[in-house]
Amino acid sequence: MFKIGKVLVLSVVIVSLASAAFATTSRVIGLASAAPYINDDSDVFRWYGTINSYGDMVMAEAGQATTGFALGDLSTAYQALGFLKTAGKDGWLGTFGVHLLYNSIEDGSFFAFNPLGTPGLEGTNATPTTKFVLQYGNEVEDVIAYGLTIAISSSSVETTAGGQNDIKYYAFGGGVRGDLGEKAYWDAAITFGTAGGDTIGGFDPGSAFDFAARMFYEWQEDLTLVPYLDFNTWNFAYTNLAATSGLKKSSDFTLGLSMDWDVNTNNMLIFATEVEFATFEPSKVASGDQSKQTFTNLPKFYVALESDITSWLTTRVGASKEMQKAEITDAAGDKTTTTAPTTPGDDFDWSLGAGLHIGEWDVDLVFSHEIPFRLGYWLTGWGVGDIDPPVGRISGTYRF
Repeated sequence: MFKIGKVLVLSVVIVSLASAAFATTSRVIGLASAAPYINDDSDVFRWYGTINSYGDMVMAEAGQATTGFALGDLSTAYQALGFLKTAGKDGWLGTFGVHLLYNSIEDGSFFAFNPLGTPGLEGTNATPTTKFVLQYGNEVEDVIAYGLTIAISSSSVETTAGGQNDIKYYAFGGGVRGDLGEKAYWDAAITFGTAGGDTIGGFDPGSAFDFAARMFYEWQEDLTLVPYLDFNTWNFAYTNLAATSGLKKSSDFTLGLSMDWDVNTNNMLIFATEVEFATFEPSKVASGDQSKQTFTNLPKFYVALESDITSWLTTRVGASKEMQKAEITDAAGDKTTTTAPTTPGDDFDWSLGAGLHIGEWDVDLVFSHEIPFRLGYWLTGWGVGDIDPPVGRISGTYRF
């Protein structure tokens, strides 16, 4: 298996939290969605060079994929089931992965822990949400590990009036993990997506591209620095639409830095900050509608704590805060600039989670924001009125 000196052993997610270290996306969300700055099973969907590090494992996911819950219909939630298997004596044939995913909440952007985004075709009833994912990873002489991914999505809807929506989407990913000696290692990944097909409203073929890189550097024995950058862009255009519907073009650049501190043998503290620049353009602009949006986060902060309470229980709490500036240009060229969200509190989010470790199983939960105040209905999983279910997301991994 891939070796990166003592850094992986001493890194922030493994030190004394061995049973809690790998728990897929529920763990990441419980830590304020600070995914780029920690190691986790969910890395296989973004940092493809880590695939060979997570062999012989079954992964299951269900629930929302965001920290702020407005659950409503859980049929719109993220769901996944898959496995990774190492082949050959001592793993010389590498690691193979097969996953089935349903993530209808994705809107065309690349998410931090699953960048295989699908184009959001609002109003066409043809967003390709179901994915079949194949993965492979291996290493070269214990110095470089590499991984490859392909995801296939499709959707076809035929109406009684004779119209038909037929969309196909393919995403390809490749990544590497490299050793920089005894105190550092790095990850880099590229994801490319392409979409095409026909819709009632009209849809032109489009594409998406993402590049991301990060490095884990053991600055001190109990402190790891993690610089990170990401750039993504996509263009999925519509035709024959009477009014604005969906986005035509988007680009986003993020630069971040994290300090991951092993407070003691049972607690890990994450503090990260990042700047982000993003632009969005709609497919078609009607009179008075927005023709372009520009967002700047200067900066965004993450704070999160993971604590190993007992051998079978881990707790997590996290928060993020954005200092956002937005500029909106309408069809007439007039600009509106704001330095705060239109809805108070939208620039702040927090998360609460827990991990249970039973035998070869790790089961992780992300709780509703209302859990400290109202317990809801645990047996049915549903809230009452405007009360969310107590558990908004659950993940499980089994190692064999």
